[in-house]
Amino acid sequence: MDPNQGCPCDAVRVFCNFTAGGTTCIDPRQTRIKIRREPDVKKSEFWFTEQNGGNKFEYAGVDVVQLRFLRLHSRTSFQHISLSCAANQSRAAAAESFSEIIRLMGDSGKEIDSHLITESRKGCEVDVVVRVRGSTELHRGDMEFLPVRDLGVETSSVSHLASEVAVVLGPLCFL
Repeated sequence: MDPNQGCPCDAVRVFCNFTAGGTTCIDPRQTRIKIRREPDVKKSEFWFTEQNGGNKFEYAGVDVVQLRFLRLHSRTSFQHISLSCAANQSRAAAAESFSEIIRLMGDSGKEIDSHLITESRKGCEVDVVVRVRGSTELHRGDMEFLPVRDLGVETSSVSHLASEVAVVLGPLCFL
């Protein structure tokens, strides 16, 4: 699709899910990632970008202009992220700590506000949904939070943190 209705050469590949109310979704280039805590390092927070040469999460074929037009023409946008601890860790203990240790950085370069995030837990698996609304002028700026560009793990408050967190980054969807 071509949200800015310009040249078709800058069109974006999307998945349109009509059974989900007509959502338009864009896949991330990399869906499965791992965040690792090095036991010898004395840092309290680890970010995906730090472990990957400063590279942020990218989305297939989306440039700034097309993303801006998708936001303007949408009432809401959302993104699912699933996290799980490594198999060799205390899975129940690590699952209890996930809500305190996950940080999400939005497209705006700011950390995503907790009131925009919901999570559900099942053992050592945590599903996170970031949902923003842009239907009113009051909330229009919230659309700048998505897509998620970086994910951090806070370790200072949790001594039994899993040494590795597996992350599945879902598509960025607009409605």
